[in-house]
Amino acid sequence: MKYAKNASRSKLFRSHCLLSAIVLPSLLLSSFAVGQTINEEKTIAVEATVSEEKTVNVASVDATDLPQADEAAIVSQSATPVLHAAAEARSEAIRTFARASADKLDAADRSGIAALYEDRGYKSLWMKEGALRPEAKALIAEIRQADRIGLNPADYSLPMSDDADGTVLSETAAFEIDLQMSLAAVRYVRHLASGRLVPRSVSASLDINPERPDAKAVLTELNDAGDPVAKANEYQPKHQAYLALLKELQAIEQNKAEKPIVVDAGRLLRPGMSDPRVLQLRARLKVELPAATPASEDVAATPASEDVAATPASEDVAATPASEDVAATPASEDVAATPVDENLYDETLVTAVKDFQKKSRLTQDGIIGPATLRVLNGETGIERKAQLIVNLERWRWMPKELGAFHIMANIPEYRVYVKSDGKVTHTTRVVVGKPEFKTVAFSDEMEHFVVNPSWGVPQSIIKNEMLPSARSSPGYFTRKGYQVFAQIRGRTRQVDPSRVNWRRVTASQISVRQPPGNSNALGRIKFMFPNKHAIYMHDTPSKSLFNKDARAYSHGCVRIQNPMEFADAILEQQKDWNSTRIKKLVGGKEVTVKLDKKIPVHLVYFTAIQNDEGAVGYLPDVYGHDRNMVKLLGL
Repeated sequence: MKYAKNASRSKLFRSHCLLSAIVLPSLLLSSFAVGQTINEEKTIAVEATVSEEKTVNVASVDATDLPQADEAAIVSQSATPVLHAAAEARSEAIRTFARASADKLDAADRSGIAALYEDRGYKSLWMKEGALRPEAKALIAEIRQADRIGLNPADYSLPMSDDADGTVLSETAAFEIDLQMSLAAVRYVRHLASGRLVPRSVSASLDINPERPDAKAVLTELNDAGDPVAKANEYQPKHQAYLALLKELQAIEQNKAEKPIVVDAGRLLRPGMSDPRVLQLRARLKVELPAATPASEDVAATPASEDVAATPASEDVAATPASEDVAATPASEDVAATPVDENLYDETLVTAVKDFQKKSRLTQDGIIGPATLRVLNGETGIERKAQLIVNLERWRWMPKELGAFHIMANIPEYRVYVKSDGKVTHTTRVVVGKPEFKTVAFSDEMEHFVVNPSWGVPQSIIKNEMLPSARSSPGYFTRKGYQVFAQIRGRTRQVDPSRVNWRRVTASQISVRQPPGNSNALGRIKFMFPNKHAIYMHDTPSKSLFNKDARAYSHGCVRIQNPMEFADAILEQQKDWNSTRIKKLVGGKEVTVKLDKKIPVHLVYFTAIQNDEGAVGYLPDVYGHDRNMVKLLGL
């Protein structure tokens, strides 16, 4: 119906133009008769505005065809109202577009898009003569394959790119498609650059602020680029780990018909045991069954021969002569190949398991326990593809530049890395926060370290752990060596814990400090990157926890297994300081050392990681961030 109405209007307009073509020459001749001179250039311009070809195009006029200020002076006044009406219609369309109901991010996109159209005089960006430009069609084709990189094509309301039916769109319809295309392009680039989700909507412990590209700048770059597809892809992360996950996602898509191999849960599987799950383990690690052991080659027919020498005996026994009458002794027909116990957890498979544990940063003991089983099978209930997609999303949240020299602690991996120019210069095990005291993922800068640190106990620990202990055991604070402080007559004073009625005290009334010493919870050194979460990295006297594969035991801070080696690695670019000098200070007073150069620190949460060989490994979802993101993304 809409096209019928437009056709009717077009027919009426052509009739008007035909009438003008007949009447106008008569008027011109009349003007000559009364001595008026009509400028030939102006006459041509007037005739152009009323020609049939131009009249048809006015209905779907591209903004690039609108007259500029210098051209307006020579265009017939009869065409001016039509052109002004088209510009006004586009202006109103922009205002309506910008006011459309949307979430916060989408509203910002719409505002930036509207600003660019206004700056460019409401010109079309993607349409020409009522049809999408080839560049627009190429970008549409790319967005329709967004699932290849872990995005969802359904998130982008794309215009139809097939105009083979030859339909000429109205001015309004063509401009609406132009706006639709702009919004889809900007949203796609934003998702490429900074992800689809707001990190804090997943968890308060994901305190990450992705670098959101400016919609106006994005649209400008795409529109000015000869190849908007290539320009859009420049917004993707360049990190090597991100590219490895993309490659893994595409490999899974190509082999999605293959059913993943799962090793069933059960008792600890130790080397030398026989268990039906060994077959699953072999299939998972691609270790073939050993061949059956053949009958011994030494058990063969013994020929009777005249040439057989007498069998020598010991020096005390005479040789037994060979007898011509002794028949050949045949090999026993009952001696067959030794059968293989296919359920045996043999040395070959143990070696493969230890290699897998090494690559996965697990204890290399060859025992299939809960931790190794979780890594072998991946996160229960989450498909590999979904796990890759949520990890790609989290990489898009990361800063585009991590720092040529930086520190990265991966929470699910329980490991910290020091990296220089993309290469790992040091790595060690860490202990992270319990699920109820999550280590927050965020980025900051390490500014200083403290030798012989004291520990100011957080209020949450005082309230939930220390006060209940003190109420049940009055000598708790003294026995543990903690110092207690309280506000007395407007001043903070140390108090004797034995003289306090702990049943009447609340956490807000006191503060607790553990002085430096061998039993101090922070050990000999702490590494500080001041932040609102009061999270830092530190030594610990509790070394036994580092022997565990799953190491979520802290109250949120990151405990370092080998703090002095870690200190040497991070102080590589600092002046004068190293572990040797630090050790000389251990046992003395508290010393704070400011770093010459601040070091970027990234606490991250990746359950799909690139291992030392470049392959992708999978880790347990210790805080449940994967599961939350799978739900939010509808995977």
